[in-house]
Amino acid sequence: MDEVVYGLTSLTADEAGPEQVLDFVRGQWGIENGLHYRRDATLREDWCCVRIGHAPQMLTLINNVVLGLLLRRGVRNVPEARRRFAAHLNEAVQLILGSSV
Repeated sequence: MDEVVYGLTSLTADEAGPEQVLDFVRGQWGIENGLHYRRDATLREDWCCVRIGHAPQMLTLINNVVLGLLLRRGVRNVPEARRRFAAHLNEAVQLILGSSV
């Protein structure tokens, strides 16, 4: 069974053929699965009830920093890292300060 999907872009047909549009779509899903899923599921952003002022943006910023620090350290399993750092707060502080553990 074939599936027809339409993509909207400001590029002309010569600038972006079907393969390139498909790459754009796949790239967007890579962002969704790589960053947003981690923030929503692992860091539980969707469960957060903070809705006043700049607090939601600040929590998002903090979550992005946390994910960036973990990525820089080479962490592949974020839930496991959360549990480890929750149990070993000194390691979490060293991660934030840039010290090696």
